[in-house]
Amino acid sequence: MKKRLLIILSMLVGLWVPMTSAWAGPFKDTAGQWWEQPIAECYAADLLSGKSAGIFAPKSPVTRLESVVILNRALGHRSEADTYSMSQGGYNFPANFPEWGKKNVAFAADQGYISKAGIASMEPKHSASRTEIAVLFANALKLSADGYELTFADKSAIPSNLQSYVAAAVKHGIMVGKAGNKFDPNASVTRGEMAAIIARLFENGQINPNPDQYFVAAISSIDTAAKKITVVKGGQTLTYSLAADSVQYRNGAQSNLSSFKAGENAKIVLNDSKGVSFLAYTTASPSAGNISITTNYTGTIRGLISGNPWSLSFQPDSGTLNSYPLLSTVKITQGGAAKDLTALTNGARAEIKVTGGSVAEINLLNTVSGNETKAYVVNMYLDYMTVRYDDGTTQEINKSSVASGFYQMPRGQRIAISKTGGVITGITPLDEVRKIFGEVVNTGSSGITIEDLDGYERAVDLASGYRVKDEEGDTIDLDDLEKGDEVEIEINSQEDAVTIRLTDGGSSSSSDLEGEVMDVDTSGDYSIKIKKANGSTKTYDVEDDVDVYDEDDDDLDFDEIDEGDYVKLKLDSNDDVTRINILDVEVLEGEVTELDTSGSLGITIEDSDGDEEDYEVLSKVDVWEDSKSRDFDDIREGDRVRLILNEDGDVYLINILDEDDSDDDDGTYKGTLVGLDIDDDELKLKKSGKTTTYTLARKVEVDDGDLELDELIIGCEVEIEVEDGEVETIEVTDDEDIEIEGELYRIGSDHIQLEQENGSDSPARHKFYFDDDADLEDDEGDSIDIDDLEDFEGDDVAIELEDGKIVYLEVK
Repeated sequence: MKKRLLIILSMLVGLWVPMTSAWAGPFKDTAGQWWEQPIAECYAADLLSGKSAGIFAPKSPVTRLESVVILNRALGHRSEADTYSMSQGGYNFPANFPEWGKKNVAFAADQGYISKAGIASMEPKHSASRTEIAVLFANALKLSADGYELTFADKSAIPSNLQSYVAAAVKHGIMVGKAGNKFDPNASVTRGEMAAIIARLFENGQINPNPDQYFVAAISSIDTAAKKITVVKGGQTLTYSLAADSVQYRNGAQSNLSSFKAGENAKIVLNDSKGVSFLAYTTASPSAGNISITTNYTGTIRGLISGNPWSLSFQPDSGTLNSYPLLSTVKITQGGAAKDLTALTNGARAEIKVTGGSVAEINLLNTVSGNETKAYVVNMYLDYMTVRYDDGTTQEINKSSVASGFYQMPRGQRIAISKTGGVITGITPLDEVRKIFGEVVNTGSSGITIEDLDGYERAVDLASGYRVKDEEGDTIDLDDLEKGDEVEIEINSQEDAVTIRLTDGGSSSSSDLEGEVMDVDTSGDYSIKIKKANGSTKTYDVEDDVDVYDEDDDDLDFDEIDEGDYVKLKLDSNDDVTRINILDVEVLEGEVTELDTSGSLGITIEDSDGDEEDYEVLSKVDVWEDSKSRDFDDIREGDRVRLILNEDGDVYLINILDEDDSDDDDGTYKGTLVGLDIDDDELKLKKSGKTTTYTLARKVEVDDGDLELDELIIGCEVEIEVEDGEVETIEVTDDEDIEIEGELYRIGSDHIQLEQENGSDSPARHKFYFDDDADLEDDEGDSIDIDDLEDFEGDDVAIELEDGKIVYLEVK
C-alpha cells in the first residue's frame, strides 16, 4: 500500500525596511520560497537541521525513520528518545536497520504511536507518504475525526481503514488538500513540507516541545535601537535581545524588528543564551497550559509501559491505539473489587476515564466468552493480517472484513476470533503464551532462523535456559534440528525463544517464493512457471481469482504478467498461487573482481564492456549455485554472477552462474527504455518490475536506421533484439502515449524542450507540444499556465503524452 503540507502564517503589516545580506538565513536553497519561514523556525527551535553546510534540501523526501525522529522532537521527547534504554525489548529490528535511529523508533513504539510489530517491515529509508504522515501524527497526538468526512476527489485512493486517520489530520489542520480537491495520498512528504507541518502544529497549540525557549507571546514594546523586544509571557513581562544571527518574518518573507508593533502576538525562539534567534508575527494565542478534559473510552488493553509515571497502551473500540500516563491515584476495579497494576494484562477488556490526558479510573470488564476460535498472529500488515489456527491451517484476514476492525498486535500473539454466520465480528488478544511457526533455515550458538508461514525469514535469539523438544516432547539438542524441519517456537516478552518444538506435517501451509517468470498459461486452468531464487524452475497452479499487483501496488489481471517479470508468489496450503506481486528489482550480471567480507559486505563486478561497479550487499544475502545454498564468502573472484538489487540498490540475492546461464541470452525483449548510456554502450530495459542492463552492439540499428541513438526518448516503449549478448536492433513501439521525465530546458508559447541525460557529452533535447486541454501543476500541486513555466526552467518535470502531445505536466 502505498507510500505534503504547507503552513500559511499570517504576518502583520508594519514599517518595511529593505533587508541586507545580514538578514540571510542559514540555508541558501530556501531563500524566497514558501517554505523559508517554517524551515527557519524549525531550525532555530532545533527540530530540523540541514543536509550539509548551507543546504537544507527542502524538496528531498522525508524518510519513514526521519519522520519518527522529527515527531519525537516535536513532542518534546528528544532527550528521552535519543537515550532510550530499549529495556522492554521485542523490537525485531532487521539487520540493516540504521543504528542511529533504533532508540527513537523503540521509544515511539513503546509510546504506542507506531506499531512495534511493524518495525521489522518498516523499510526505514523509504520515503514517507502523505497518508503515512497523517496516520503517524494522528496516532501520536491522539486525534479523532469525530464524524468528519473526507471529500477529496481521490478519497478512494486512501485505504479505507486509514481514512479516519487522514480525516483526523485534516480536521485538526495538520494536513491540507492539493489543487483539484485532491489529497494525493501516495505522494512523498518533502523536508520543506515537514517543516511546515511542525510549524503549523506549534501555532495551533497542538505541540509545545520546549516551552521555555519556543513560545507565542504578546508584544509589549519594541526597542529597535537596542535591538530588544519586551513581551508578556505567562503573566510575566520579559525583555529579550536579538541574537546576532536572528531572523524575523512577516507575510512569509524576512523582515526586521521595526515591522513589529506593541499589542501584536509573535512566535519566538530563544537560543541557549536567551537571545531571540527567530521572531515571526502570528495571530495565534499566547502559549498557555493544558485544559483538563475528561473522556471515557471502552476498549482493549494493549500493554503496561513502565516509567515515571507508568503508561497504559489502550485500543478504544472506535478510535486509534494510544498510550496514556497513569495518575498516581488511578483507581482500578473489576466487578466492584479493587485491583492493582498486575491486573492490567494484554488483551483485557476495560472502560477507562481519561482526565487531562491521564488515566484516572480503570474498570476491567469480563474476558472472552470461550466460544471463539483461537489462533496465533503470523504477521501484521497495513490492512490485513495472517493467522494460524490450531489445526495448522492459515488465513489472511482483511481489516475491512472485520466488523469491529483490529489493531496492531505482536507476532505470535494468541487471539480469539469471533464469528457470526461466517462473518468475523471481533478479534480479541489473549493473555496466553506467544508462539511463532515455520521451517528451520539455520541454527547457531545464540539463535535460530526460520522461514515463517508467510515466507519471511525470522531470526530469533535464544532465551537463557531455552529447551528443544522433539514431536514426542523428549529433549533434544539444537544441533539435532535440520534445515526444513517444521517447528513451533514459544517466545517471551523479549521475543527470545523459550521452547523450540518439532512438529509433524509436510510443507508449510503458506509460503512466499520469488523468481523470474518463464511462462504464463492463461488457457484453461491458470498456471505460472518461474525460475526460483535457487536457480531451479517450477510450475505452480494459480487460483482463478488470484490477486496480482504491480510494483506500485496497483491491481493487474493475471494475463498482464509478462515473461521476464520478477515476482513473489503467495501459496495456500495446497501450494496453489493466491497472490502475485511484481517486484521492483534490478538484475545485473558480471564477473566478480573483488569481494568485501569485512564489516559491511560488498561486491565488485565487471560487465561485458570491462566496466567495474561496486555494490553494497545485505548481511542476510541469499547465495545460490546449482540449486544449492552457499555462503557469501564461497563466492570467488572470476565467478560469473547475477545480482538482484532491491529498491534501495542493495544486493539481496546472488546466483553463481554457469557460463551459459545469463540474462544476456539471445532473443527479443519488449519493455520501457529507462536508461541509456551511449558512451558506455549500455541500455536499461524495464519489463514491469524488473530492470535489466544490456550491452549495445557497436553498430546498433534504431528504427530501421530512421533514428539515431541520441534521438531515443527515455521512457518510450521499445523492442530490442539481442544477438551474441549484444543489442543489435531497437524498434520504438510507442513514443506517443507514454510518461517521461527530464529537465525543463526551454519554454515556448505552445511547446517545451525537455533535456534527458543519455551518457553522451551533450544531453538529448526533445520538443513536445501542448494539448489544448493540458493540465499543468507546479511543485506545490497548484495549477499554473504555460507562461508560468519560465519560473521553473532548469527544474525536473514529469509529463504525460497522449497522441504525442502533453496532456499533463508536473514540476517535480
